[in-house]
Amino acid sequence: HLLENYLKKADEQNDIVSVLVIDVDDFHKIKDGYGMVVGDEVIQQLGGFLNVFSGENVIVCHMDSDVYCMAIYAPSGENSVKEIHKKIQKRIKKPFVMSNGREVFLTVSVGVAEYPEAAASALELMNCAEIVMYKCKDLGKNAIHFYDTNTLNEFLQTVEIENKLKEAISNQNFELYYQPQYYVGNKRLRGMEALIRWRDGDNKMISPGVFIPIAEKNGAIISIGTWVVEQSIRQYASWRNEYGVHLILSINISARQFEKENFVEFLLKTLRKYEVDFTEIELEITESILIEDSEVVTEKLKILKNYGIRISLDDFGTGFSSLSYLKTLPINTLKIDKSFI
Repeated sequence: HLLENYLKKADEQNDIVSVLVIDVDDFHKIKDGYGMVVGDEVIQQLGGFLNVFSGENVIVCHMDSDVYCMAIYAPSGENSVKEIHKKIQKRIKKPFVMSNGREVFLTVSVGVAEYPEAAASALELMNCAEIVMYKCKDLGKNAIHFYDTNTLNEFLQTVEIENKLKEAISNQNFELYYQPQYYVGNKRLRGMEALIRWRDGDNKMISPGVFIPIAEKNGAIISIGTWVVEQSIRQYASWRNEYGVHLILSINISARQFEKENFVEFLLKTLRKYEVDFTEIELEITESILIEDSEVVTEKLKILKNYGIRISLDDFGTGFSSLSYLKTLPINTLKIDKSFI
């Protein structure tokens, strides 16, 4: 209601209103690490600090869990978005001291949208600020991002793809392409890599570069990955039986799929079902798999390798690439990214 009054006043006086959505980064880690009581106290202390900005031309409110919203009427001088963000950054460089004496550090991602440029109503304005706040998180957190029409278009495209993706998973509208791999020396066929492709309901091809990151974010990648493993192994078994050749089938495995407790069991069960030799399979993983819990991941990779399954590290050179850590990993194949070359 207060924000609507701001917008009405801005119309009459030809002014602008800035809305900031402020979200604590990785709040679940604070709660998981220190407990819910400390988590709640951190949010209260942050709210107490943000409330200092409240005044005739600034509204501050707690939206949800670890999210605050701020509206600034005719932002300028001390009340400009830049100045307020600078003060927030200065405060969070110091720890928040809890009642039990524990010190907690945090960072925040901030999304900003301005009236009338971004939206025509209070709710739309808050939605726009929230959209850019999430974009800020995607781009690395602990920063501030401002709304523009490109951001909204990207968001709408993502929502559209997410909806189409749900449909594609239930209807299995995916195809697998197989890219051959040859030995350079004797030009002999080594095997093939299974690559997923998606043709949507309008018969348009949607690039994996577009839909895979979305599927990884919303969890759909697990269903998709399960389908890829099953279909590619079934197809390979069919070719092997028909032509009597033993090659290597490379399958891309996402971090979320690999993390599943039953992943190794599912893979071995599928290989036994289609009577495919473990040594004929190569799993392609990226460095993102290694980031989360390296000991658990390395253990799982060793189990797979002990069964004779090959491991290939894809896109080497794009992440936290280190030649020294390669020595500790049970890897057969290294695929060096073109940017590294």
